[in-house]
Amino acid sequence: MELSYYWLISITTESVTVGLIKRDNPDILVALGPETEWLSGNPDSFLHSIDISLSEAAEKAGLEPDQEPESSAFILPPSWIGNDGKIFPENLKLLENLCHSLELKPLGFISSDEAFIESVNKSDSFPPSFILVHIGKKEFSLSLVYLGEVKKRLSQKLINDFTPEDLENALLTLQLESALPPRILIFGNLGPSIIDDLKNYSWVGKKNIETFLHLPDVTAFEAQELFSLYSQTVSSQIRNDAVETKPEASIVPPAPPAESKNPIEEIIPPVIEVEAISPEIELSPKELGFSETIESGEPKVKTKFSLPAFSFPSLKLPHLNFNPWLLFPLALSPLLILIPFYLIKAEITINFSPIEINKVFDLTLDSNATSMSTSLLPADKKIIDLNFSESISTTGQKETGDKAKGEITIFNKADKIQNISKGTIMTDNSNKKYELLTSVQVPASSFNLGSGTITMGQTKANAIASDIGSEFNLNKDTLLNFKDDANLLAKVNESFTGGSRRQIRVVSADDKNNLTKTVEAAIESQISQKVNGNNSYQDLLRDTLFIDKKQLIFSREIGEEAETLEVKANLAISFLQINPQKKDDIIKTLLASDQNFLQSVASPSDFSFSFSGVKTTSQKSTGQLTLIGKTLPKIDSDRLRTLLAGKDFAKAQKILDSQPYVYGREIKIIPQVFSFLKRLPPSADKITIISKF
Repeated sequence: MELSYYWLISITTESVTVGLIKRDNPDILVALGPETEWLSGNPDSFLHSIDISLSEAAEKAGLEPDQEPESSAFILPPSWIGNDGKIFPENLKLLENLCHSLELKPLGFISSDEAFIESVNKSDSFPPSFILVHIGKKEFSLSLVYLGEVKKRLSQKLINDFTPEDLENALLTLQLESALPPRILIFGNLGPSIIDDLKNYSWVGKKNIETFLHLPDVTAFEAQELFSLYSQTVSSQIRNDAVETKPEASIVPPAPPAESKNPIEEIIPPVIEVEAISPEIELSPKELGFSETIESGEPKVKTKFSLPAFSFPSLKLPHLNFNPWLLFPLALSPLLILIPFYLIKAEITINFSPIEINKVFDLTLDSNATSMSTSLLPADKKIIDLNFSESISTTGQKETGDKAKGEITIFNKADKIQNISKGTIMTDNSNKKYELLTSVQVPASSFNLGSGTITMGQTKANAIASDIGSEFNLNKDTLLNFKDDANLLAKVNESFTGGSRRQIRVVSADDKNNLTKTVEAAIESQISQKVNGNNSYQDLLRDTLFIDKKQLIFSREIGEEAETLEVKANLAISFLQINPQKKDDIIKTLLASDQNFLQSVASPSDFSFSFSGVKTTSQKSTGQLTLIGKTLPKIDSDRLRTLLAGKDFAKAQKILDSQPYVYGREIKIIPQVFSFLKRLPPSADKITIISKF
């Protein structure tokens, strides 16, 4: 496993983390141990913490102790490394003790900020500029990187949790003459809201405080992303070192001879002298493996190569008749070196910090307006037809059923005819009520004096229960009494049947109201679907919405039996929109008195509108219009090209850096083969200037 894997050990002043890396193209993070705290300056704590993280990484990868790799690479805090690129003795001693105790063979080391520079530099076509922030529990540190070089480093203790104010105060102490690069890379102890806090912090617009010219871009790196970035840098360094060595050389140095008695010799590759890692002597990063860290302003330590002296044998040349005029072309040959200066061209890319514009105007948008001012703008009216349906389950409850019916015979005891009207009430012995379905006439009763009998007048009729329910069903021969006339009596001829009772769901008033609210909420979703499917709707000002037509057709009325209630919505929604063809004129009208805008180069595509309406009708809307955008500072390109013509790179860079809002520049010589000249063409016409945000 030694040839294919190595340990990547990331060290900060408070914690350590160990990852298992597989060598590949690119290298792969196989397993990552936990971030483990250690006590600064305590070798035992340092060793114990690394052992914990390394062991858990090995366990995650399923490695047995005899399968673990010996090689290791180190990511060190910048504070461990001096300006000369060497590890401070007290920190070197910690690494020496670690390698001895865990039997590790170091591949090399690099500071965390230099690792970021190299990784970001590979992904960007331009030397990177950014602010790297590491947040610990007790302190935080930052590195200011400008065009691929560390310009400033700073560490500060934390009394409470890290806040954007801590970073702002630290940046202010740097007292830089030029603007800060608008890019923050952050890693370490990231709280739940620190990224949002940094993004939403008011970096610009403060009186007497100016850190950034515009809001910086904030990127956070979690542990997995961090180790992937580190492994890319280490992989690149190892491959570069491998190319420089002989083809047969192994990436991992061979183990020292068995007879070596010095324990340090057993863990350090032979390319490193034993004395170089003693506690008293600082160790160069180049000696340890793959990197040198340099502080801004310090010269890079370069290896000096000396070539052996060569002597050429004297040659006896035949005697020739020599013409002195043949030396004339040779005399002119030094002038040939000037020819490239008249052949080359230069392309200069200047990165500007944009001028941020954020203005609010109280005005009216009017679809009928033909002129424009800071209080009135013309707008296009757009109508969106919406046809959709929504439904909900009904919640109303209602009791329903059938009434019992049957035939009765009515008896009249009186000696006169009785006329009984429809709906006359009768009751049974339990006081349940029944009523006549039709009006009837009952004959008078008759007397037989001879036999002493009375024959009651009688007639048949139909009756129905006064309410629903099976309890109103009656058996045959049941007697019914007339409530208001004791001379009348009824008897059931056949059983009363058909009475029933049940609960049903019906449409309630709440159901109808709730469905109406559902339609209102669905309008925004329906509008989004329409807008996303039509490019001509992309710039609609949503707060100018007005409903020109609203027709809701419900499938049931309140009280009707139904399991669901459906509504079909037919609406015409109108919006106001800034005409893209007039956008440039509108921006110029609104910003006619803004000096920043007048001294810049603006593109309408870099501006956007938002509107907060107060009063809106179908044709116009009054409220606040917010205009947000950014512009490039205006430069005199002709004058700048004249200043740059014929200048060497160093002077050209100073001229470019003196321009306002510049935070980065790149000079390219075309064709590239003449880039070694390090000088711009003498003709201004052969210099092209490209401005970028």
